[in-house]
Amino acid sequence: MKILVINGSPKGKASNSLKLTKAFLEGMRDNEIKEISVSGLNLLPCKGCFYCWGKTPGKCIINDDMSKVIEDELWADIIIWSFPLYYYNVPGLLKTLIDRQLPMSLPFMTDREDGIGSGSHPSRYDMSGKRHILISTCGFYSADKNYDSVKSMFDYICGKDNYETIFCGQGELFSIQELRGRTDEYLDIVRKAGSEYISGGITNSTRTKLKELLYSKEVYEQMADASWGIDKEDGGRVDETLSFTRQMAALYNKDSYDGRDRVLEICYTDLGKTYQILLGKDGSKVFTDGSLSATTRIDTPWDVWTSIGRGEIRGDVALAKGMYKVTGDFSLMINWDKYFGRAGGHQKIIMKAAKSQH
Repeated sequence: MKILVINGSPKGKASNSLKLTKAFLEGMRDNEIKEISVSGLNLLPCKGCFYCWGKTPGKCIINDDMSKVIEDELWADIIIWSFPLYYYNVPGLLKTLIDRQLPMSLPFMTDREDGIGSGSHPSRYDMSGKRHILISTCGFYSADKNYDSVKSMFDYICGKDNYETIFCGQGELFSIQELRGRTDEYLDIVRKAGSEYISGGITNSTRTKLKELLYSKEVYEQMADASWGIDKEDGGRVDETLSFTRQMAALYNKDSYDGRDRVLEICYTDLGKTYQILLGKDGSKVFTDGSLSATTRIDTPWDVWTSIGRGEIRGDVALAKGMYKVTGDFSLMINWDKYFGRAGGHQKIIMKAAKSQH
C-alpha cells in the first residue's frame, strides 16, 4: 500500500498532530510511505487565472513545488492529511496547497450525487480508488463540534462520508513530557486504529476510545490557563515555578477527597520559592503567602523536581541520593496517583520514591 502523508502543520516535524499520524502509521505497518511537510515547500497562492483549465490544461503556470505534490497524490493509494486546527479550519499553508489542486479538476460543470453543494467539477484523473484520512489535534478540551468547517470542506473535496477522521482535543499535551503517561495511552489507541484501518476498518470500540478526553474539561482548562504564565486578574507575567505548580495542582482529583483537607508545600530550594497547594473537597488552590499549615512538605531543587516529572531522573534514586526530601504526612506521596491521577512522570516515579521510604 502506498501512503502519502501531507503534514500541514507550520511546526513541521514538531507537530503534535504528526505524533498521532506517526502512531497511526506504526499500526498500519509495512507500507511504502512518503511525507510532505507543507511548511518546507516553495508554494505560492493560487492566482485564480484558470490557465490550468484553458491555456495549459492540467498544468499550473506557477513554477514551484505544487507539481510534485500533485504527482505524489496521484501516486498514493491512501492520503493522510495531518494538521492542527487553526481558527476552526486547516492552517493557511495547507489551505494554499488545497487551493492549488485546481489543475486536478476539469472545468466542466457537473451535478453531485452525494447532496453536497449545488454543483461540481469532474476530476481530471481517476481518483475513485483513493482513500483519505484526516488526523488532527486542537487546543480545546474536546474536538466535538469544533471541526464542522473542516468536515464541510472535505465533504466537498472527498465526498460525504468518503474519508476517515481522528480528531483529538487537548493536542498541546502531546508535547509535555510530564504528561506522557496519559498521552502515550492515547497514542496506543491510535496505533490500534491504524492496525484496524488497514485490516478492514476501525472498530466502534476503538472509535469510542479515540473520543475519550485525555483529562476532564475542568482539569484541562485549568492546566491550559496556568501554562501561559499569565495572571488571570492583572494580565501580568508570573514566575515559571508558580506556573508549573499551578499546572500540577490542576491535576488534583477532587473525587479523592476523604473529608480531610491536605496542604502540600513545595520548596524549590535553589530558587527560594515556596508554594502551598490546598487539596480540598472543591478542588485545589495554590497559595503563595505561606499562610497555611503544611501537612506534607517537599524540599527540592527546581531542576530535580522538573526532571523527575519528565522521567529524566528516577524519583526513588533521587530520594535515596538525597537530591530532595519529603517530611510530614507520607501518605500523600504513597497515594499520589489517587490524588493527582494520571500525571505522567510525577505520578509513577514519585510513587516509587515514596515507597522507598517504607
